[in-house]
Amino acid sequence: MVEILKSFEQVAGRLSPVVLVVPGVAAAVLGLVAWLAGMCLRRVVLACFGAAVGALISLIISGQNPAVAGVAAGGGAALGALLPRVVLALLLAAFGVAITFAVLAKAPPPEQPSTLFGGLDAGQTETYTVSLSLDVVRTYGLDVVDWVKAAARELMPVNWAILAAVGLGLLLLGLLFGWTAGALTCSLLGTALVFAGLTLLLLFKGSNPIGRIQQQGAFYGLVLVGMVAFGTLEQLLVCRPPKRQPGGKSQQGESKHAWRNR
Repeated sequence: MVEILKSFEQVAGRLSPVVLVVPGVAAAVLGLVAWLAGMCLRRVVLACFGAAVGALISLIISGQNPAVAGVAAGGGAALGALLPRVVLALLLAAFGVAITFAVLAKAPPPEQPSTLFGGLDAGQTETYTVSLSLDVVRTYGLDVVDWVKAAARELMPVNWAILAAVGLGLLLLGLLFGWTAGALTCSLLGTALVFAGLTLLLLFKGSNPIGRIQQQGAFYGLVLVGMVAFGTLEQLLVCRPPKRQPGGKSQQGESKHAWRNR
């Protein structure tokens, strides 16, 4: 995985600025909102995130097909906006499974990355077009998928049992403790998006962030854990769950009834 990311880092300097800057800024802004106020604006945050994930998946699976991308983005946005509690529980389980998989999985034998340049001339220095840049991103995405599949084939049955237990346990926690688990999930999501967005922007500037992260992994890990802890506590204090009035009447309904009786 690290080799794929480092290879992408080398190619990133030739990608169209639109492919790096626009997603980088959008991810950083959405990440800040999710990190500090995700539970206050959870439907908006999850709708935007679902649309982005749907568009990215459609790019990897079907290529640059605007119709498929629009349908996938719309479906992801609708799912996030209509079922926020379920989506947050699924995201919490996904984060837990991903982290556990990263710990348990062994890197498959190194192979020649198919993404380096494909049919492109490795010696050229000009900036790629937007269409060609998206093709490069798609190819690297497919390489990551192949790496995950290869690593998954190396897992033992006991490892799969651990992954299933972690995923199911976190899913149940997310559904049972909706607000607390949601704050943790929004903090995780916001931290991941801010980290990804800043990485894309640093790649655009040519700062080689992936190599630095590899050299100082423990430091960046502590920073991410601190961000997640701060975001969770901040949202539990600031983003309070809506209060329900006795008898199932909402506060808005009571205010309207009182206004009519004046």
